[in-house]
Amino acid sequence: MTRRPRPPEAKRTSGRPRPPATRKQEADLQTKLARAERSEADAAERKRKREQTAADRRAAAERAATEARFDRTEHAVGEALRELRAPKPEKLRVLLLGASSEGDLRVGREQKRIRSAVESALHRDLIELDVRPAATASDLLDGITKFRPHVVHFSGHSNEDLIVFEHDTDAPHAGHVVTARAFSRAIAATDDPPLLVLLNACKSAAQIDQLVADVVPFAIGMADSIDDGDAINSAAQFYASIANGQSVRSAHLSGQAALEMAGLDGAELPTLAAAPDVDPGATILVEPTD
Repeated sequence: MTRRPRPPEAKRTSGRPRPPATRKQEADLQTKLARAERSEADAAERKRKREQTAADRRAAAERAATEARFDRTEHAVGEALRELRAPKPEKLRVLLLGASSEGDLRVGREQKRIRSAVESALHRDLIELDVRPAATASDLLDGITKFRPHVVHFSGHSNEDLIVFEHDTDAPHAGHVVTARAFSRAIAATDDPPLLVLLNACKSAAQIDQLVADVVPFAIGMADSIDDGDAINSAAQFYASIANGQSVRSAHLSGQAALEMAGLDGAELPTLAAAPDVDPGATILVEPTD
């Protein structure tokens, strides 16, 4: 009996091809991908919300800071207005300076009209006038330090940069030129600066912003050249209104209205400037204490 040879044994190999992925495996893969995408979207949404929350907080902080600044400003304005409007136990002192070295302006007439307007007003006993015709620069300094006026009124010649006073002489002359800066420094050379400066002179409105910025709460000047008669009429009406207890703004408007009612052309020339922390419409310079 012969043996049959054994068939050769099959050799094992690791190179056999893997079976194709099943549908379940593909579904699992898709699920994992979807989860990863949702996770990324959620992370982006959380980041966006954090950034929006931070922006909202910053905006709220800025609004709170702005409101706090407004509150402080309103409080400061209220304090300033209360101080200016408080009834005074003393008379309103008005220093009237008139200068016309060549004799071409009727400053004496203007001062007379102002005095008459005050004497006819309701509160005439609450105003004191220091009238200085032919005013020199020394009259300004003396009046500021000795009389301590609440109002300084100048009538005469000026332009955008200077004011013309008189020399202490009897003969007509060219006048003494004082720069706007020197005038402002003279106004400030006192422990009790005025509340109002009124420059009833041509083109003096160019000087009032600096006066308000550096020295006084209120200033009035003329926007251009003004006729002598117009200047007199507006000034008389302004002081009549002040002496009747009207506010600075109302007195200013009344002076303008007087020119317009008289058919004069200079109604828009008187110009009022006020510091940012005061209200001319709420400031009354003559107010009875009773």
